[in-house]
Order: sequence, then C-alpha cells, then structure tokens
Amino acid sequence: MGCAISYLFIGSVFIEPLNNFQTKLKQCLDMKRLCCILSMMVIECFAGQLVYTDCNKNQHVLHVSSASLSPYPPKVPGSLTVSGQLELGKNISGNIQLDVSIHKKELFLWIRVPCVSHVGSCTYDFCSLLTSNFVSNGKVSCPSEMTEQNLSCICPIQAGTYTLKPVVIQIPKMSSIVSELMSGDYKVDAKLVNKDTGEQLGCYHVEITLDHPCSGFECILG
Repeated sequence: MGCAISYLFIGSVFIEPLNNFQTKLKQCLDMKRLCCILSMMVIECFAGQLVYTDCNKNQHVLHVSSASLSPYPPKVPGSLTVSGQLELGKNISGNIQLDVSIHKKELFLWIRVPCVSHVGSCTYDFCSLLTSNFVSNGKVSCPSEMTEQNLSCICPIQAGTYTLKPVVIQIPKMSSIVSELMSGDYKVDAKLVNKDTGEQLGCYHVEITLDHPCSGFECILG
C-alpha cells in the first residue's frame, strides 16, 4: 500500500476524513436492519473467505455455528447477501455490554477507527441499543427478516438455535472519497459481557476486506 511515513502523518491525513466517513455512513445505512443483523451475528462474523475466530477463553454462551457473506469482498456500493446460524446457551437480558473495536489498515499500520456518533470502536448497552431501534411508543417493530422467522430483535433473547435465512442488504452509493475511505482491510473485535456478573457471553475476532467498484482508468488498469 505504499511506504509508511509516520503515525502522525497518517493520523492527520486519515483520521479526519474517516470521521466524515462515519457520519456519512450513519446517515446512509438503515440502522435498524444493520443493528438487528449485528445483534444476531454479534458483529459481522461471516464465513467464506473472510477470517473469524471465537476468542472467548471460557465456555461460551453464544456460538456462531455457520455463516456466509456473498459476494466477498463486499463492494461499496453493492448488494450483500448474509445468512447464518448461531446458538445461545442461555437467555440474554439485563445489563449486557457490547464492546466493539475496529482497526483499518493504512500503509503498514493498523489505525483504530474512533467512535463517532455511536459508530466505530464503541461500547454499547446491548439491550438498550436494541430497544431504542426497535421499540417506539411501547410497540415493538422488528424487521420483516426477523418476524418471518420468529426471531427476537429485543431483550430478552431466548436460549436456542437461531437461523438467519439469506437476507440481501443494499450498501448505498456514497461519494467517491467516502467509498475509497471505506474500502480496505479491517480487523474487528467484539465482546458481549454481562456487567452484573462479569461473565463473557461471546467474543469474536474478524478480519474482513471491503472493496469498491472500479471507475475510469482503474477498470482499464485492473
């Protein structure tokens, strides 16, 4: 990707545009569908060519038994088909915290993506996050992808085996600069912890590549 000049240079050139990218991303994506899929998959734990690892040291409560993402790498913009299955060993409810850490590769360094407007490397109250997205005026409104399969989108989430049938997600078109910033190699670490007991319910490390369609001379040069 080129020669590393300095961490300070990368920070000044990359982090500021990245902040703009995160704001753009938050405005463009359908957060309800996204949060729902993240809640079921814990955080983009898809199989195929991308790498994901269960990093829970103890016997885990949550386990992704199978998953897929197509095409890989995903293109921005583009259509993305997601499916998978996860197993819950016990009910999930109460003071549950989701810790997400995202790093993007720039030159030879992995730069931590900051938390901006609740998007990026953030800590979430898991059940409150679901409630704020799916409950309005006391009425629960889960996405059709969930209700059609009798899947819960708010806490408590009952123990059992959950299967997410293929769902097509449209990644929206963004400006060329934002699309370029979004493309690249990422490492994502996500932990789901019961803050009352300290029990780690799930932990996954994911390595993923995002791509963007070629344009102009890029298509000619490949």
